Amino acid sequence: MKKKIVSFSALFLISFSTVYGQVGIGTTTPDQSSILHLNSTNKGLLLTSIALTSSTDNITIPSPAAGLLIWNNGTGGFSPAGLYYWDNAKWNILSTGNTTTGIGTTSGWNTTGNNSGSSSGAGTAMSLGTSTFDDLIFKVNNTYAGRLGTNNSVQLGTGTSASQSGTAVGQNAKSTSNESTAVGANSTAAGFQSAAFGYNSKTNSNSETAIGYNTVTNGQNSTALGSGASATGQNSSAIGYGAATTQANAIVLGNSGANIGIGTNSPNTSAKLDVNGQFKLGEKGSIIKNIVSFETWPGVSIYNLSAGGSAEIDIAVPAAAQISSGRASIVVSPAGDFPGNSTFAVSNPRYTSASNIRINVTNISGAAASLYYGHFFVTVNEF
Repeated sequence: MKKKIVSFSALFLISFSTVYGQVGIGTTTPDQSSILHLNSTNKGLLLTSIALTSSTDNITIPSPAAGLLIWNNGTGGFSPAGLYYWDNAKWNILSTGNTTTGIGTTSGWNTTGNNSGSSSGAGTAMSLGTSTFDDLIFKVNNTYAGRLGTNNSVQLGTGTSASQSGTAVGQNAKSTSNESTAVGANSTAAGFQSAAFGYNSKTNSNSETAIGYNTVTNGQNSTALGSGASATGQNSSAIGYGAATTQANAIVLGNSGANIGIGTNSPNTSAKLDVNGQFKLGEKGSIIKNIVSFETWPGVSIYNLSAGGSAEIDIAVPAAAQISSGRASIVVSPAGDFPGNSTFAVSNPRYTSASNIRINVTNISGAAASLYYGHFFVTVNEF
């Protein structure tokens, strides 16, 4: 009699399934969208517990079907434990669960945060990334926005790419040589250990540095700094807006219209180099404080000076050319139109005060001579 009841029950279930297409356990009204509907207030569905050995383990369960769902218990060498499904020739985790403390390899990330950010707290075992040897991909609106590569590269921005240990940040930034860095939209670092920073900046050889809008380097160890700067000679440097050099071992500051100041924030626009302070020229050169020069037309009144005779002429020093000390060498040269060029020799220039230089003129004509007009170029080298 018992056998008949079992057979009848089985027949009933088969018939039920055939007619309605759903099976309900714990419910007489299985959901129309389901094949199997489980219902219980104090029991759950217990899946098979499998000890996977790796993410690609297809030996423990031979030929797993796509979508196969299991519980990996973590005792076979592959962790963490959790729900896994088989797809793309590997086991993919559905959930790692959360411990009550939120720590360890079984903790998940919460949208409201996990800890206060302590660098030595209990939550520092948490990590964000892949558990296999795969790149960590970032997307925005389901569009590629960057990656942390297995080749130790960092790529942030659409269209970025980076070589071994390279860094590319910004739209279409490219690090095309090992250990190179490209930062800025359309920047390209194409030399080993080179660095390009700024929109459309480009390096082309090893150990180069290009910083600024549209800068370019193309000579090993070269440097270009400033908008539009270009250094294409080996070991060369171009610094400043539009600075450019193709010569090896050259340093160029600014473009053809640049005025360079040292010790001043407003270099003289009539000078290529304006140094406000002491300077030294040459391996054995002395420290120089100032070099000043000016043109002068002093009043002269020398009448009938005998041959070989001498007279003195005072030259007023303009305020802008006055030095702070009397330690200086002075050169006074007659101008081409000085009327005494064939009859008088200029000598012994010296300071009598900060505002006056005195010179001697000697009659070298062999006869008495007069002088009523002076025109001189004066150079003072203060040290």
